[in-house]
Amino acid sequence: MERGVLLSFLVLAVFAGLAVLHGVALLRRHRRELQRLRGAILTLAGDSRAVLPRWQESEVGAEVGHLYAAIADLAAARAAERAAPDGRLGAVLASISDGMVVITDAGQVSLVNHAAKVLLGAERVRVGTSVFAALERASVTAAVEQARRLGQPVTVDLRTVGGGAVPARVADLDGHAGAILLFSNESAEHRAEIEHDLELHDRPPPVQSLSASTPLLDLPVVVLDTETTGLDVTQDRIVSVGAVRLHGARIYRSAVLDRLVRPGMTIPARSTAVHGITDAMVVDAEGFSAVFARLLPLIEGAVLVGHNLPYDVAMLRRECRMAGVAWPDPLGLDTLSLAAVLDPDAQDNSLEGLAERYAVDVHGRHTALGDSLVTAEIYARMLPRLAAAGVTTLEAAQDFAARAKHITARQRAAGW
Repeated sequence: MERGVLLSFLVLAVFAGLAVLHGVALLRRHRRELQRLRGAILTLAGDSRAVLPRWQESEVGAEVGHLYAAIADLAAARAAERAAPDGRLGAVLASISDGMVVITDAGQVSLVNHAAKVLLGAERVRVGTSVFAALERASVTAAVEQARRLGQPVTVDLRTVGGGAVPARVADLDGHAGAILLFSNESAEHRAEIEHDLELHDRPPPVQSLSASTPLLDLPVVVLDTETTGLDVTQDRIVSVGAVRLHGARIYRSAVLDRLVRPGMTIPARSTAVHGITDAMVVDAEGFSAVFARLLPLIEGAVLVGHNLPYDVAMLRRECRMAGVAWPDPLGLDTLSLAAVLDPDAQDNSLEGLAERYAVDVHGRHTALGDSLVTAEIYARMLPRLAAAGVTTLEAAQDFAARAKHITARQRAAGW
């Protein structure tokens, strides 16, 4: 009898224990889902343009999933409201049959219509590219300067890179750091298509002196990435450098660097398979010294940010040493370390993993500029989460990242 009672008690105890363990697992999963929901709200707080991915419901996540879906729908509705005026403006501009290109003072294309693409070449005048891939620089800059000096549009012949000439009407944008180029469209079929990113005309504020107490929302940042011949920082070389400037959470896509680098060695096939850069692509590229001279004005006075940043810094430092130029040794923040401390239970802190967690569209991965832009968006969306954790200054962010000791140890063991 006593044995039967004892056996029954043990069976009940086992089932009770299993029930408790199952309950604990459910509570942990529920906690993770609440943290994800909180992260989604903070993502929208940091970037109102964010469009959140759909929730993957679990057995305990139905109610949280409904809340998440409601937030995502609200964000999408507000994004649609904001886009409505742009849509109307786009329709008006698209109705213009003449070729039209808007450029920044640096020559970046910020708006182009179908007629201009037909005339100048669609790949040469894509938004974000340089108009000087299609038109000879001197003739464009001279026309813009003349229009600016006269305070009215001018009619000129612009030289193409192929040696031809196209008649154009050139007008200054009057205080918006750029110009508009209009080309007669007498033969091309009209198509109501327009592509634009007018934020390319915005410029970051001047860099001010940094201190430990500089707020993260006022921090001048350069997000940087390199592509290399391999991962050995004592032997391998840089083949590409990409960088983009931020001020706080605002990304300035007008202030970017995207340069191939002639490495002085053969690029292994295994590395080409990752970044797509071949020996033929870099044979006529600039050497590191020339590329670094372009990078230096961008990073001076700013804080470097990157994913696994110590690796890129180690490569840049070695290249500077080999080239006989001084490495300025700027302050840095590693998004890998920041993410690891922000989400200690997360299983995937790769750039792709963070992009999914922070609802960032992954585009142009495994190019230096593409990785820089993805990392920049992740960093910008990290800022409200850092603020929620009490991290609001440069010094606080450095101390916070230093808590990822396992990552720091691994980076140091690799020689970074």
